Amino acid sequence: MSKYLLEIGTEELPAKFSHSVIEQFKSLIEFELDKKLIKFEQIVVTSTPRRIVLLLEGLVDYAEDKIIERKGPKANLAYLNGSPTNAALGFANSLDIDVGELEIKNTEKGDFVFGKKIEKGLSTKISLSSIIPKLVKSIQGPRFMKWGGGNIKFSRPIRWIASIYNDEILDFEFDECDPKIKISNKTKSHRLINEVLEVQNPDDFFELLKRNRVIAIRKERKEKIESLINQASKSLNLKPDLSEGLLNELTDLVEWPDLIIGKFNNEFLDLPVEVLSTVMKIHQRYVPLLFKNESFSKLDLSSEKNISTTFCVISNGLEKSNNNIAKGNEKVLRARFSDAKFFVESDKKVTSIERTEKLKSVSYLKGLGNIFQRVERIEEVTKKILKFLNDKSLEEKKIIEAAKYCKNDLCSEIVFEFPELQGIMGGKYLKYEGFSEDVCLAVAEHYLPAFYKDALPSTKYGAIVSISDKIENLISIFISGKRPSGSSDPYALRRNLNGVIKIIWDYELDLPLDKLFNELIDFWKIVFPNLNFSKETVFNDLNEFLVQRIVSHLEEISLSKELIKAVCSSDELSQKKVLNIVDLKNRINSIINFIEKDKFVEIQKVITRVSKLANKSDISREVLSRRDYINTKLFEKDCEFKVFEFIGELEKLFSEGYCNYLELLNLFEINVNTIEDLFDNEKGVLIMAEDLKIRNNRLNLLSLIRNYSLKIADFTLLNS
Repeated sequence: MSKYLLEIGTEELPAKFSHSVIEQFKSLIEFELDKKLIKFEQIVVTSTPRRIVLLLEGLVDYAEDKIIERKGPKANLAYLNGSPTNAALGFANSLDIDVGELEIKNTEKGDFVFGKKIEKGLSTKISLSSIIPKLVKSIQGPRFMKWGGGNIKFSRPIRWIASIYNDEILDFEFDECDPKIKISNKTKSHRLINEVLEVQNPDDFFELLKRNRVIAIRKERKEKIESLINQASKSLNLKPDLSEGLLNELTDLVEWPDLIIGKFNNEFLDLPVEVLSTVMKIHQRYVPLLFKNESFSKLDLSSEKNISTTFCVISNGLEKSNNNIAKGNEKVLRARFSDAKFFVESDKKVTSIERTEKLKSVSYLKGLGNIFQRVERIEEVTKKILKFLNDKSLEEKKIIEAAKYCKNDLCSEIVFEFPELQGIMGGKYLKYEGFSEDVCLAVAEHYLPAFYKDALPSTKYGAIVSISDKIENLISIFISGKRPSGSSDPYALRRNLNGVIKIIWDYELDLPLDKLFNELIDFWKIVFPNLNFSKETVFNDLNEFLVQRIVSHLEEISLSKELIKAVCSSDELSQKKVLNIVDLKNRINSIINFIEKDKFVEIQKVITRVSKLANKSDISREVLSRRDYINTKLFEKDCEFKVFEFIGELEKLFSEGYCNYLELLNLFEINVNTIEDLFDNEKGVLIMAEDLKIRNNRLNLLSLIRNYSLKIADFTLLNS
């Protein structure tokens, strides 16, 4: 078995591309090898900031032979009295096979002669020499560039290519680069060593690079960085503020990770921990170190109790330069922190009222006014939500106040410089002015959740303001006609609505979004009289979009497709029930809790049978009353009276307008035999009786059972 190594050497690659190219290149080469029938045992693709590496192991030297079947002349032209004609002989000769190997097969157009030709598998080396240049040109990514006078586009200029099949250079044409690249068995060391290295064979490659300060395997670099940071923080009795995103970025910024400990001046502990952390993590790619077991308020303007003045830097240099690197990083950080301190001190001098006035000069989206006007709409949404919730435990004045000031920090200098801090700094500045903690925390957290697995606002006040903000954005974009389509969602409306659904789901807020949409669209009509939009179209589109996102949420929490279909079936009645998120959650939880019971399968089967027959009835699925639909005088057996009484119990359960779904399921469990008796050969009746009145009466009984079962789910879609 053979091995093949390809290294594409480049100038410094962007970190995101360096990571994403691994899976892309792997899938491209795998597809091509399969297409060429070249067998292999393993594909390894890895990257560093200066190279993309492909290693193929367990390669066969030749592709598999390919059997090609060709259709020849018609059978009556190929054979005369059982003997092959010149047509058959010529066809066999073209395939380089004996005429006796030809077969006659029947097709739609009659009998034809067929022959099979074996196409010998190509040499793997020949195949790779054509595959590789095509693959390199197929790699895609953002902001690709040309360089020199060449035509090829790549993330960064390609400077060398090593191509080695076992212990030989595998040459191929790659003329598009300027300057022209010679395919070789040469690689390069760490850029600070700057040596050209000769690779004898693929087995030596990774160790050769390690000896020259390059860890080419990305996973190894990542583990080393994590280990270095954890060891350092443990020795200092601190904990690293290291997210997966930052760890990945650091991994793709260095070839030979080394740890440097830096320090900053105590004077900067007057700044909020989020400011220090944002500057270090996002702008400088440093790792802040936090004190252990210290909880901090999101409203603190200082960070002396939370963060150490010590921080970690992952260097791509050599150890002898560490002191200089540390000093350089500390100097850069000091300048960044000084700027941040100036911004915060300047912001403290501006009152919330002054900042609110400044919002009038901040534009929102074309045709939708400025941020001040947007905040007025957020306030209106908040008031509507509070009306629907009617929660006496909430201090509504505080929530409306939080909505009023939630965008104030967009005019602050710190948020202008560090947009990642919006909301957070707004809450802190309000706290500095003396606003209540409930208001400040609601403002600080109203952007949450920013992504699917992000934390939710920690209070109901923040949850409501977050929903208001997201719904205002949703409706404003929808009425302006800029709705998501396909994979395009420039205004992050899917993410916005996902956040609304998750908050309602987790907080179990009894908020009917369809009714809220209906009232808010009327309000938008008044606010934007010049915007030409159809209320009905916007309302229907919003509801359809909401149902899509709710179903997506159910998939994200790993519910089975079967259960999702059963509780979200596509008929109009079910769609209305899907829009009630808390009701949907209760229905799902009831089914999940009940599904393990012994009688669940029996219930599912009998309701499925009932539902199929009920489809022959004219009763609407919304009918739940026996009155006007059931005539007891037409009953012939006790089983019909018992089912009638069972429906009466169901009516009683729903008489107050609210249903405990577990009680509903329990009623079905208790009465499952009562329903089954209807179909019993001795106790039961013939549903499809010849007498039309009796038949319809019995179908109506079944329809009412079906309608009550649909209150929780479509049992016909729940496979027992």
